[in-house]
Amino acid sequence: MKKLLIIILFFCSIFTFGQKSDFNLIQLDSTWGQEVLRFPARNMNYIGVGDIRFPPKGWINPEHTFFWSYAYAWSIDVNRKIPASELELDLEKYFNSLNKVDVNDKTNSRKASATIKKVKSKKNVTFFEGKVHTFDRFATNKRFVLNVKIKSHFCKKAKKTVLLFTFSPKEFTNEVWETLNNIDLEKGGCKN
Repeated sequence: MKKLLIIILFFCSIFTFGQKSDFNLIQLDSTWGQEVLRFPARNMNYIGVGDIRFPPKGWINPEHTFFWSYAYAWSIDVNRKIPASELELDLEKYFNSLNKVDVNDKTNSRKASATIKKVKSKKNVTFFEGKVHTFDRFATNKRFVLNVKIKSHFCKKAKKTVLLFTFSPKEFTNEVWETLNNIDLEKGGCKN
């Protein structure tokens, strides 16, 4: 019963805060659920805002193609390019916070770990790929691996960085990535 209540509250927060928001970092239509967060958040001390977008169907259903597949953008006041090692730590902090992990508890089986590598750079955009080993406390109560792609826009004039994360437990060759690869930032990233 408690698990069901948490899931219901989670989806209510998505639709209450998301669908009525005029704020968008991510270029997606209103059928995608939305949650907007302010930084500092998730044990990260960045200053800025985050925009999480969930597919219209299937995010919480382990049998659905879009299970745990979503996009997350950050517009943060970081006046430098963010390296892969920092992104790894940020993703670990994010998922540990999401799963209410006490990082000082060495025996906690929910603790996240991430491996991120730089794939390429193009002007002020750096592309990364990797994996996050984490825990699903919303649907399966099991550990699993999320594949992640990251586009990091270093906005020198605005003195900030805008990041777009796309996540899915499906391999990069799966059809779900056809949708995720087409997700982009509103107004090209640095104009946000």
